[in-house]
Amino acid sequence: MNKETLIKTLVESEKGFTDDERTKLLAGFDEIYLNSRIQYHKRLARKQSFTLFLLVVYAILALGVIFFLNRTDAYMSGLIKGVMSGYLVALLILFPKTTRNHSRISSVLKVIKKIEAAKDEIAE
Repeated sequence: MNKETLIKTLVESEKGFTDDERTKLLAGFDEIYLNSRIQYHKRLARKQSFTLFLLVVYAILALGVIFFLNRTDAYMSGLIKGVMSGYLVALLILFPKTTRNHSRISSVLKVIKKIEAAKDEIAE
């Protein structure tokens, strides 16, 4: 299996790539573009992990609010409800970025970069 076929197989098997990314990756090796996409997906992977962590913390806090809300005064319960509502809105804004596995996409891009680098070394 030659390197072009291997790269094509990797790109086609990864479901998270956008159409633009697929086209540019199959068109040829552009190291600047590849590095920028790797950094982009790494950054989104960190945001994704942080958002999922916040969802877990939100679930724990929501459970705590359910159990302890009856023991507080009206002002404190309103404050807690407001904070929890704002927290939920922020998570819902961040959640669409968590629908793709950006860590896996970044790893596939790194593999493609290594294959292309090996191809350049062989050509020299």
